[in-house]
Amino acid sequence: MMVATPSSWAPGWICLEGPHRIQISFADISRAYFHARIGDDNKLYVELPSEDEDFGSDMCGRLNVHIYGTRHAAEGWHSKYVGSLHEFGFIIGASSACVFYSPSGHLVFSVHGDDFTTVGPKSALDNFVFKFKTKYELKEAARLGAGEGDAKEARVLNRTVRRTSEGFE
Repeated sequence: MMVATPSSWAPGWICLEGPHRIQISFADISRAYFHARIGDDNKLYVELPSEDEDFGSDMCGRLNVHIYGTRHAAEGWHSKYVGSLHEFGFIIGASSACVFYSPSGHLVFSVHGDDFTTVGPKSALDNFVFKFKTKYELKEAARLGAGEGDAKEARVLNRTVRRTSEGFE
């Protein structure tokens, strides 16, 4: 068995077995950009499809939420999930706006678009995923760990991540 030593940023919580064992969660948010509302200061209009019989083909509609492909969609989504993470007690990283840390849950969280990777104790991950599912349609693709029921391999951002007897690779 591999022996883990406590790190300086989370003393005493690293273990390989039981409800506090370390796991890595890979999750995806469905229709992420649609969660971010467009403010009144940033009005955005789209041409309505010709199939829409309620309106003529010369009509347009004002968007209330961001959609994929619009200029400020990623920025709107970033602001939305950052607000949720702050609400859950996460602190934004000093060197990257896409890395977060939860001192109370000892979770480290990184985001790439709508793909979330979170590492920490199983019990804290369970709590975090439960909370995040109350706000977004979250699909957890895999949860890697040393436990008997934990996944041992996952694919995220076209990379394979494995849990081996030596650790994670």
